[in-house]
Amino acid sequence: MRFRPHLRATLAATVLAAATVTPLLTAPAASAAPAKLADDFNGDGYRDLVMQGGEYRTDRRVTVLYGTSAGPGTRVQTIHQDSTGIPGAVESGDDWGYAATTADLDRDGYADLVVASPGENVGDVSGRGGLTVVWGSATGLGSGTVFHSPIAPVDNEGDRLGYDLASGDFDGDGDPDLAATSSSSAGVVLLKGPFTRTGGKQGWTSLGGSYGYLSAQHLVAGRVTNDSATDLYVIGDDLGDDDSTHVSAFFHRGGADFATRAGRIDYADDGGGGVGSSGPQGAIGDFDKDGYGDLAFGRGLENADGMRGYVKVKYGSATGPSTTRASATFHQDTTGVPGAREAGDYFGSAVAAGDVNGDGYADLAIGASGEDLGSVRDAGTVTVLLGRAGGLSGTGAKAYDQNTSGVAGGPEADDYFGVELKLTDYTRDGRTDLIVGTGDQVSDVNVARFGLIHQLNGSSTGTTGTGSRAWSVVSLKLPYERLGGPFAR
Repeated sequence: MRFRPHLRATLAATVLAAATVTPLLTAPAASAAPAKLADDFNGDGYRDLVMQGGEYRTDRRVTVLYGTSAGPGTRVQTIHQDSTGIPGAVESGDDWGYAATTADLDRDGYADLVVASPGENVGDVSGRGGLTVVWGSATGLGSGTVFHSPIAPVDNEGDRLGYDLASGDFDGDGDPDLAATSSSSAGVVLLKGPFTRTGGKQGWTSLGGSYGYLSAQHLVAGRVTNDSATDLYVIGDDLGDDDSTHVSAFFHRGGADFATRAGRIDYADDGGGGVGSSGPQGAIGDFDKDGYGDLAFGRGLENADGMRGYVKVKYGSATGPSTTRASATFHQDTTGVPGAREAGDYFGSAVAAGDVNGDGYADLAIGASGEDLGSVRDAGTVTVLLGRAGGLSGTGAKAYDQNTSGVAGGPEADDYFGVELKLTDYTRDGRTDLIVGTGDQVSDVNVARFGLIHQLNGSSTGTTGTGSRAWSVVSLKLPYERLGGPFAR
């Protein structure tokens, strides 16, 4: 089966090789304070990388690469519903692992992993869905607790909670919360923390009350208004709106009024990967360092008529998305951006925000997984735009691919380098490292399809291929209508 970007690849299941062997550090004892890092499951001070995947519908799992001073290391843990201590059982249609996020939900000093199973049946209720929290500890991830959807079923049909997930302190009370998409009129369900290992939580609420009928497809969490609470963009449709010519990013401001929609950004539905296909992608970063988070909205999955991909950036303000500042648009014909705007490049089909050079400005990585390199079809590239006073521009933009010095492998047809992206400081040097997912074929391993995950480090001059590392990963799933990535957010 030929991979296409609208069947977004996940890279997970079994890690076969790592480029570097780094000794693991001993985890310190737990403290009463919450974890400093939302993805440090064993409390050793290094971020851990979570990948989602498995055979579509039948054999889903998550794979964890525990962190070291050099980034994700060689300690690997694979978790599924047949793992010891994990509730449930591996069953067709559960979609366990379709989305995942991380947070210290019980505030014990260790980050926890939250895994969604939107297709999970509960009793005689079909597709009720649930969120499995796999609890962190000094030795890493261990047993799990399931939080089922609080939405009452209708005619024994559930709301399929969790096709996308986000974590943060959304209500501003100092405790981590979970937001999960719902196919019911709730649209998005907020589960309030703190959580306990016996299934306790502090209630829940729906975000659907300020909509006609919210169809939520993708959740983007971050700090937009620069207060202590986490803000949320819900990318989707309001089906109660008579105007169906756009795709929207609905803004919910963190705090006491989080459940009420506080803003809205409409994007023309030009067919370029609209909601209901693999959908637009989003990332929040302060690209102009004014203290407010900005939304990068990627429209990379072009339609059959040859629409070219692009990214729109809506700058933030003290109240949310700016109502006075126009959005900025970036594509491969933007001055300074490498390459040329061509049909089928899928520029913007993946986006990630982070500070790659440590200058205090967030930068933006943009995947163009369908980019041809010479005669090599769909080899893929990643472009990094640098933040600066005034915001993002094409000045100083750089493109990376498997021809970049230090990057493992070489460009081959259908590699789709950049199909998934993550920017996180895994090396703890104050600069975010770029994690790139691909659909590479690895010819020296006798398995039908493999992928590579690449780590390109941040540096004072930006993302660099020098010292790049790579892992070879079985890619067992080519999911339909995939909205999240294989990397837990």
